[in-house]
Parts: sequence; structure tokens; C-alpha cells
Amino acid sequence: NGRDTDIYLLNPRQPKTDRLLAPVSGGGWQVLDWSPDDAALLLAEGLSINESRLHLCDVKAGSLKQLSPQSVEKVAWSAGRFAKDGKSLFVTTDKDSEFQRLCRFEVASGKLTPLIFQPAGDVESFDLSPDGRKLAFVTNEKGVGVLRVMDARSGRELLQPKLPLGVIGGPKWHANSRDLAFNLSSAKSPNDAYSLDAKTSLVERWTESECGGLNPENFVEPEFVRFKSFDGLEISAFLYRPDAKKFPGARPVLVSIHGGPESQTRPGFQARNNYYLNELGVALLYPNVRGSAGYGKTFLALDNGFKREDTVRDIGALLDWLGRDARLDKNRVAVIGGSYGGYMSLATMTHYSDRLRC
Repeated sequence: NGRDTDIYLLNPRQPKTDRLLAPVSGGGWQVLDWSPDDAALLLAEGLSINESRLHLCDVKAGSLKQLSPQSVEKVAWSAGRFAKDGKSLFVTTDKDSEFQRLCRFEVASGKLTPLIFQPAGDVESFDLSPDGRKLAFVTNEKGVGVLRVMDARSGRELLQPKLPLGVIGGPKWHANSRDLAFNLSSAKSPNDAYSLDAKTSLVERWTESECGGLNPENFVEPEFVRFKSFDGLEISAFLYRPDAKKFPGARPVLVSIHGGPESQTRPGFQARNNYYLNELGVALLYPNVRGSAGYGKTFLALDNGFKREDTVRDIGALLDWLGRDARLDKNRVAVIGGSYGGYMSLATMTHYSDRLRC
């Protein structure tokens, strides 16, 4: 009807089998997984970053049943996979938690059992090995991606490979349930494909992405910095400094504010922004102000409604902080951003114009 996102079914070898399976209301629907017997589909209904639901769709009847329990509090159910027995799911949810935890959900009873009780950040992706014995999952720990493998039955952590500081995505098990593929983007490389041998812990890089003929070893890795805002709230940022030998003295700073607002700056590949660092000697500073994703659902809601301009005051505190760093030039600071970051740039120029110079 031009308004809703519906669920269709298709045998790809027989395109004429394309049919409407389940008409649904709204636009935030995703198909997450098939049940092991192909009799049901696991669906996600997204309402906002704070609220989503899980549904079971009977493939024969096209009927839907909501699995996630009704709640007065807004709860996000971000991902789900059927266990091998088909009677339970592995899900990520922030129910009774600040962060998205990896849990087991019993389909019949609705019982939810956390596999990670005190996560250091959101579990943002995971994959179940074909034999059903191992779970690979990626946590977002203050912007940095951390990969772990756990026993799917006991929840015991099996290994945590040492990887470059960056952003990890797309974990996917090989059919042998031993080798795990994943992507990693870091300051020194664009998105590249890696594999992990879960038996030996060996990490192997498979691809070398194009860097336009530049030597990626010359690219700058970030520092993770923290500072207190006007109300004592801790705010963090990623700071990229130019080579001090090539560019001595206090460096001008470009403060880049992400869009969203429910987004997050993370230490991935800088691409053409390396020009500021390596050719102009400009430091890059990427704050994750209140309202950014990745720091818990309380932090995420701190800029809602009339609290919106508290985010701008976070940038004021950031300007105070960089003014105390002798390697940064507080008299040469510019601000940039797109989308919501554009609003933040305009608001910062309005409130702190006497402290900005570009």
C-alpha cells in the first residue's frame, strides 16, 4: 500500500512462487532467521532505537505471534537466531540491562537467561556455529570492537583474539564450525576480511584493501580520551594527533561531531581525513556526546526533549579540556558535522563563537 513493509516468500529457483506471506503494519520489520524445520520465521519489529519486538511467523498460515513480552518500560530486542533444537533462541536485548546482552530465550515459556551478565558494552552482532556449540559475538566497548567466542550451552568464554583497535562486523562461521570469518576496519586499513581458527586462536588476514597508493603504515591511530562535562558526566572522544616530528608545536584542532543523533563515532578508517593529519598537521577530535549510542540506554536518552542543548554544553566542556593540552592550540579550533552534527556545529558556533577560529 506504499506505507507498510510486508513479508514475502520466494523460492529463488522458481520466481513465480513469489507470494505475500504476512502483511504487517509499519516500516521497521526485518526477517532474522528460519526455524530449523523451516516451519517458522523469526521477525523483528523496530519502533525506535529504544524499543523493538520479536515475533514468530507461521510460514503455512502466515499468522504472527509476539514473542517478546509486553513491557511498560521500553525494551530493545536487536537480534535473534534459533538454537539447533528450535525450542529456544539466542537474542540480544537490553531488558533488565543498560546494554544489549546476549541471552537465551525459551520460545514456549518466554524465559530469558542472560549468557553475559555484566557486559562492557552492547553485543552488536553474533553468529551461531552450524553444529550449535559455539557463539561468536562482537561487543562495542566504548566504540572499540571486541570479538569473543563462547560455549553456546554453558556461556563459558572460550577465546578472545588480540586484534587491531578498530570496528568489527559480520561474524560468520564456516560450515566446519571451526573457522570464523569477520570484517575489521581500523585506522590503518579500510574494511578487510579476516578469519579466526577457533581451535588454535590463529587470526589470518585475507584481503588488503586499496588505499589509493598511500602507505597505510603512515596513518595515525587514535587515542581514547575522557573528560568531565558541566554536570560531572564523563564524555569520551577519539583524538588523532599529527606526527609531532613533522609538525612540531601546538596543533590546530578540527572537532568533528557525528550525526544521528543516535549514532557513534568509532575508530574505523579515516580515508581522506588522513589529509588533515598527514599533510596539514591538523589534529582530529571526534566526541561522542550524551545521546550517542554505545554507552548504555540511560546515556542514550540524556539528550531527549528539553535536554537537547546539554549536548552542546558537552562540546563547551570539550573545548575546556583541549585548552589544557599543550600539544593542542586552543586558539585554532574549528567544528564540523553533517546531519545532526550539522545542527551541533551551528549550535556550537552560536554558543562558543569566541572560542572558534577557522
